Amino acid sequence: MKNTKPLLFIAILFSFYNSFGQENKSNYQGEFYKFGFNYGFGSVDNPVFTDDDYLYDFQLRKIEIYYKIKEGIFYDLEFIFQPEYNTVKHQLTSDRYIVGVNHPLIDRVEEMKTLKKFHEYIMNFGMIARKKIGHSSSLYFLASIGPGYFEKTSERMEKGIGFSDNLAIGFSYDINRFFLDSRIGYRHVSNANINQVNDGYDSLVIDIGIGFYLL
Repeated sequence: MKNTKPLLFIAILFSFYNSFGQENKSNYQGEFYKFGFNYGFGSVDNPVFTDDDYLYDFQLRKIEIYYKIKEGIFYDLEFIFQPEYNTVKHQLTSDRYIVGVNHPLIDRVEEMKTLKKFHEYIMNFGMIARKKIGHSSSLYFLASIGPGYFEKTSERMEKGIGFSDNLAIGFSYDINRFFLDSRIGYRHVSNANINQVNDGYDSLVIDIGIGFYLL
């Protein structure tokens, strides 16, 4: 019996160490741990932000890459990478916005009033504070910002380099190694005065998505 005690003690230590290691691994702290795809849509014409002078509707397609910074007692802290490819419909519906003032695009009123479609290419970087609710669901708050390229000039923003600022509240639900995601938020795009036309756009955005755990 004396000879078996050291072996039993080592086996218990190994079991404890193995279980502890697996528990830490399941928390994903310090790991790229989720990958997803979100589809969304937004508009400047909504219950919160509205303007009768122009149309600016868009559809968003986002790749979502999640990195868990810290597993907390009250909430988890994450970093998110969000490459975006967006399609936009724009039209100036009233020339009162730029006629009668010294606007840089005063000689392009007819061009602005023509319905046009173009693309946005954006790379957003953000932070997420996530609160777990039960075993499979969570609520979170997201804040992100990133540069992008906007293909066409509008009466509120010239084409070229711009920036997308985002705030959102979301809900996520796990199904085995997959998850469903939804969020609603605020989006502002402008060009930080890189160009002369820089009033920008304020929009309400709704996203839905699906993804999976990497580990």
